[in-house]
Amino acid sequence: MWFACHRRPDRSFFWKGRPFPVCARCTGLYVGYGIGLLLSLWLGPLASFWSVVLIIPLLIDSFTQYWQWRESTNPLRLITGMLAGTGIVLLTIGFAYTAALALTVVDGY
Repeated sequence: MWFACHRRPDRSFFWKGRPFPVCARCTGLYVGYGIGLLLSLWLGPLASFWSVVLIIPLLIDSFTQYWQWRESTNPLRLITGMLAGTGIVLLTIGFAYTAALALTVVDGY
């Protein structure tokens, strides 16, 4: 199975002595995608503002680690990944809903 991930063992969770096929942050993103899909069924399309708010913690965590201001932890990577994954799905669904409405108005249906 291939995932777009660096797959570093030091940034991955382990199960029965073996690392997950993706890092902690990507694990969170994939879980967040599922959460976002479930939430979209329940909530419908959300305002893009709240979707972006869910993505911001991942950006802060990623960039502060990249700039070597601090070292992130796997639980934090998982949580920020889950928030961002949820936000990405909700933002995508919101854009798709808006585009569908715009096409409906343009087509006159």
